[in-house]
Amino acid sequence: MVWFRRLCMAVGVTAALTVFAAPASAQVTYALAGVETAATSTQGTFVGVALAPDDFGTWGAVIVHDQLSSPAPQLTGGGFAIDGQVRDLQGIITGGTITRLGGTCRKEAFAVAGDVLVVEGGFPTGGLGEFNVKLTHYGFRLPTGGCFTYFATVEGLITFALP
Repeated sequence: MVWFRRLCMAVGVTAALTVFAAPASAQVTYALAGVETAATSTQGTFVGVALAPDDFGTWGAVIVHDQLSSPAPQLTGGGFAIDGQVRDLQGIITGGTITRLGGTCRKEAFAVAGDVLVVEGGFPTGGLGEFNVKLTHYGFRLPTGGCFTYFATVEGLITFALP
């Protein structure tokens, strides 16, 4: 009977190792830095550079969002792309959050977190991305009391889980 228990344990361990050792998706993280090139009250366009341990490239994104003056502004859509030396990645932004970190009219910071569905030729590939960046607005106070933002930077990370 001891041999039967050992055999069952060996079969169980082998089965578990087979299931858990199945090929995992590749994961790659890029550091992002860039500037905002166009903005409205509900959309921002960004470009910059992207650096991964094995890749370097440029990136661009169009972020569609609720007005930043909303109590809890959300990302509602947009697109993201990296044109790298090793890989090119495109995706659809499916949602996310914007959190005001503080500051004044001269320099105001936001934490922006979002999810990306990786696509190729307009079709989902099964890959997913997640970004966490800090958006900084630079501005000046208008004589009428309002704030005018004249420049914005973004820096942070995006991580992709690719099939």
